[in-house]
Amino acid sequence: MSLRRSYSREAAGTRGVPPDPALPAPLSDAELCERAVQAIWRSLDAHELIDEAVRDELAMVLEPLTALPLGPRAQRLIDTLRLPDPIDPAHLYWLTRRLLTLVPELQATAMALSKPPV
Repeated sequence: MSLRRSYSREAAGTRGVPPDPALPAPLSDAELCERAVQAIWRSLDAHELIDEAVRDELAMVLEPLTALPLGPRAQRLIDTLRLPDPIDPAHLYWLTRRLLTLVPELQATAMALSKPPV
């Protein structure tokens, strides 16, 4: 299963439309953060950021995060992920560094969102 199919909100259903029992339940914001972290690590571990299709799928995983209070960084990452091949080495370096710095923030956000209010 591709990242696109397993992590997009569209694959999980949309609000206002009755959920299709064949599709998984919509992901919470905390789950979206965790899935993004997993997708980032998978892409970095496999050194697949050179591949335009992998970058596009990772961009789709990150798209729902633009609604979270992460500032413009998520959109900048998405824009860089969507650069056409061949990606410039400087962009690839920037992208890798920014993805690595985003991981702990996504993990902290996921934890904060998954805690019940006091």
